[in-house]
Amino acid sequence: MIKKKDEMKRRVRENLRGGNGGIGFTDAFSQEEMLDKCSLCAVLDLEPGMSIGLHAHGPDAEIYFMLEGELTAVDNGIKKTIRPGDAVFTGGGTSHSVSNDSDKTAKMLAVVVR
Repeated sequence: MIKKKDEMKRRVRENLRGGNGGIGFTDAFSQEEMLDKCSLCAVLDLEPGMSIGLHAHGPDAEIYFMLEGELTAVDNGIKKTIRPGDAVFTGGGTSHSVSNDSDKTAKMLAVVVR
């Protein structure tokens, strides 16, 4: 399946997992289009000061792949700055959060697998 950008839905989720601000989601595919193998495949954009609060994954898992900007990620208690080309995998009951502590918009691809 090929999906053009103008066919993708955009939405905003406020205070995601207890974080700050409204995170923009551009859904690449719906759960149904992914044959229910994934519950999320979207590009997330976080403006400066926005964050996704600490939350655990299990039995599902989540992959973040940075596209633009930088985010401060806490993964299973380890804090690092992630930049374009960096990836984060969280699963097996471990937890993570991200925040945009910079002065520029950050974008990442997020995929939640079952």
